[in-house]
Amino acid sequence: MIDSVIKTIKKYNMIRKNDSIVVGVSGGPDSLCLLNLLYEIKVDYNLKLYVVHVNHMLRGQEADCDAAFVEDTCRGMGIPFFLFKVDVKKYAAENGLSEESAGRTIRYKAFFDILKKENAYKIAVAHNKNDVAETILLNILRGSGTTGLIGIKPVNGNIIRPLIETDRREILKYLESKNLKPVIDSTNNEDIYRRNRIRLKLIPFIEKNFNIDIVENLYRTSQIITDDDNYLNIECEKIFKKISTYNKEGLLLNIDGIREVHDALKKRLIRMAYKAIKGDINGLTYKHVEDVLKLMDKQTSSKIDMPFEIEVIKSYNNLIFRKRKPENKGDIEVKLIIPGITNASRFGTFKTKVIDIKDVGQLDTGKYHKLFDMDMINDDVIIRKRKTGDVISPLNMKGTKTLKEYFIDEKVPREMRDTIPLLAIGNCIVWIVGYRMSDKYKVNEKTKRVLSIEYIKNN
Repeated sequence: MIDSVIKTIKKYNMIRKNDSIVVGVSGGPDSLCLLNLLYEIKVDYNLKLYVVHVNHMLRGQEADCDAAFVEDTCRGMGIPFFLFKVDVKKYAAENGLSEESAGRTIRYKAFFDILKKENAYKIAVAHNKNDVAETILLNILRGSGTTGLIGIKPVNGNIIRPLIETDRREILKYLESKNLKPVIDSTNNEDIYRRNRIRLKLIPFIEKNFNIDIVENLYRTSQIITDDDNYLNIECEKIFKKISTYNKEGLLLNIDGIREVHDALKKRLIRMAYKAIKGDINGLTYKHVEDVLKLMDKQTSSKIDMPFEIEVIKSYNNLIFRKRKPENKGDIEVKLIIPGITNASRFGTFKTKVIDIKDVGQLDTGKYHKLFDMDMINDDVIIRKRKTGDVISPLNMKGTKTLKEYFIDEKVPREMRDTIPLLAIGNCIVWIVGYRMSDKYKVNEKTKRVLSIEYIKNN
């Protein structure tokens, strides 16, 4: 068996010489097999191994015994052991997750914590060919698309699965040949979880009544779909780069660009955008993707909420993907200090000084630095967000506009308008920071004193 596992490792370039690897070990057959195999090749590859065991606090003394077993095994091998004890049931309730999802989240957090602490390179977990088959069936029952039919990837970032091409019967034979006795999680034989019912009832039923090796057939299917999926992702990535941009609001997907591609690629583009914000697509369902696509036909500023505090907003010809912003607690109004430095809380910082016109080199000082006629400033300048009734006489434009009209003409998304700092005297806007200043306060041939205002955004 070790030869076939080494073949898998080389096929997917999972491990290189001198790697440091965090190994997730529950003490069950699969993870004990993985640990022992890595220990067997430890010298040849000059590996550093670190074992992480997570006690989910669901099985009382039985779980404590499992942790002690794994710790004793590691001590005998001379491998560093790290124990995490977390109340999965409590975590699931607090975060609105199933116990299965909560357990997975907690385990991988523990793995990555030790990866970072020990400056390791890889995380090895014991998923095997049977796990792939179970995952595919589970995803079919959930109504998954083709991505769900991939099952489990052999390599996903720095997570590696050396047993992915090994079935459970081979694992049990290996353990028997090495006289290794794993611990058995009693909940694995309970059909309270959907995955357990698939393993204990559905797969045996198919094998018995259809006389096929369903595990092998589903694994082969996953390989075919993986190749197709990889190609489609490569092509979709090219399109994604053309039609996506980033700004301070988030990731923007051009709606016309989405409409031009095939429906299959449209869904992938949405998933790519979601992943770009969240880091993965966990929690994203078919319905979520469909809802985002329907958003393209709605009026500007329409919005939908996605899982994990992500929102998607239609803004003219774009879909904006971003983390939901916390509600603003109260409106901020701060008097501009002239001359001096004004900290306007979430709006940022303003630096002002008064200079003689003779010392002004150029009037165009950039997007966030403007010059004004100081003698026209006849009252306090207030830093604030927009209000009903605000007006501006835009620089180098005739007449006066309401601030709302200006924002509409400039296609400033509605959801951004309250985030833009304004300098105002009463309801007369002196400067829409980052956009346009007022023609009324511009420097002209009669100007003697110049007010320099520089804006510095918060990081």
